Amino acid sequence: MFISLNKKIIYTISFFFLLISILFIYTFYIVYGTKIQEEQKLNIVKNQQYVEQLIQNINLIKELREISTTHKDVKISESIADLITEKDIDEIQISRLSSQRKQVEEMNKSYTERYQVIQEGIKIIAASAILLAISIIFLGFLLRKWVLEPIETISSANSKVSQGQLSTRIRLEGNHHFKDEFDTLSATYNQMLDTIEKNIEEIKNKEKFLQDLIDGIPDGIRVIDDQYNIIIANKAYFRQIGKHSGCGAQKCYKSSQNLDNSCPETMFTCPLKEIIQNRQKKIQVIQQFCAFPNRHLAINAAPLHLSSSQNYIVESIRDLSDDINFSHQQKVSSLSFLASSVAHEMKNNLGSIRMIMERLLDKYYKDKPDDCEEKKHLSMIYNQILSCISVPERLLKLSQNNPAENIKLDCAENISEVIALLDFETKKNGANVEFKSPKTPLYIMGDEGDFKMVAMNLILNAIKAVQPGGEIKISLSKRNIDKHVIIKFKDNGCGIEEQNLKRVFEPFYSNGKNMQKQGTGLGLAIVKSIVEKFNGSIDVESAPGKGSCFTLAFPAAK
Repeated sequence: MFISLNKKIIYTISFFFLLISILFIYTFYIVYGTKIQEEQKLNIVKNQQYVEQLIQNINLIKELREISTTHKDVKISESIADLITEKDIDEIQISRLSSQRKQVEEMNKSYTERYQVIQEGIKIIAASAILLAISIIFLGFLLRKWVLEPIETISSANSKVSQGQLSTRIRLEGNHHFKDEFDTLSATYNQMLDTIEKNIEEIKNKEKFLQDLIDGIPDGIRVIDDQYNIIIANKAYFRQIGKHSGCGAQKCYKSSQNLDNSCPETMFTCPLKEIIQNRQKKIQVIQQFCAFPNRHLAINAAPLHLSSSQNYIVESIRDLSDDINFSHQQKVSSLSFLASSVAHEMKNNLGSIRMIMERLLDKYYKDKPDDCEEKKHLSMIYNQILSCISVPERLLKLSQNNPAENIKLDCAENISEVIALLDFETKKNGANVEFKSPKTPLYIMGDEGDFKMVAMNLILNAIKAVQPGGEIKISLSKRNIDKHVIIKFKDNGCGIEEQNLKRVFEPFYSNGKNMQKQGTGLGLAIVKSIVEKFNGSIDVESAPGKGSCFTLAFPAAK
């Protein structure tokens, strides 16, 4: 129960005042007055006894006198005889009795005056009590004005501040000529609130700057404490978990994996456990979040020491599909540079040679028969020149850095162009490429450059896998059940071990046995990314020493 300080002071002073007054009245009136009253009663009793004895003496003297008068023969002592024969004995006794009564009256009067003094004392005490009460009321008014009201004002302001109203200020009187400690305290309190509000504003600005800073990082960033709580995260992380806003005080395993408890060790390697429990300074793992299970995320975690009482880690989460796209762009850029170089270095010169050959054939061998050996050789040279001119043109068409277009493309035509483009690489490795396609063209919807990139990566992988004289068979067909175009890339190369089949599409995984055949591990990851972008699927069948077969399925264009 709340009782104000004002009431406490007034109640306390009133209680002690009443207690002291009662004690004083009890001591003065009860104790001292009772003593006077008992003394008065005792004196009255003594006087009454004395008066009664006087009356008895008078009566005895009278009786003795009568006896001595009537009985002359009775002998009486001289002292008694003198007392009996005294003439003024009655007046003397009456005088004594009157005197004694006067003394009693004077004594009672004295006691009455003393009681009046006590009553006057009580009146004085009552008047003093009234003056003291008035003084207490006046003192309480001053106490409330000078002490309690400033304390209530500070307490009210403090209550508002505790509720988060940092703009609250204590109103200071502008016309104070005499300032006291409460005025100084109020001014200091306002200054303290100004400083706190300024510091909080600075902290908010720094938090916003920090949030904007980490939001500008393309990789996902999150800070986790030792209780698995996400302290801070950026927008890239929310995109990685399929959300557009903050996840509050969610646990990391609930946010990314939608689990109610920490990730089991058989599922993922937990960076938090490895760093805090096993004292690892840095750890890198690859995980998949439940929102996008087909995306592989590289998580780099390190300890973060913010306070001595609690441990934190910071995680940088990179979507490897971005690296795949970057690698794809690098390859396209390299092809573009190669195509531009070939076009500038070869095309003009080859064009000049072509025109010279056309001039020679038209001027000197136009009228000669087709079986003329010179004409036949010159025609072969001319055709090879035309074929050489088409190589940089195909390279340039493949590597054009245009925005992705969802167009209707002919699968057989594009695969044939890629095979022709890789003809030199195929012959260099001694491989034979066989392409079977139906007579009716098969079309799918997608970007032409991306589709050629898929075919190029799969053919290059097959070329690396086969031995000299090996075979690469490419087939194109249509599955009438679900209206899908099926493309198979089959080779009789070294094959892939069964335990590695699930990893061939992981970024940075390479199955090359030597440095010449080992790649970056991004080729098949790029292939899978592009196929999924086409709403298609890719499967692989392989056995060590028997070769591999990659099967692609795309929805047929309407």
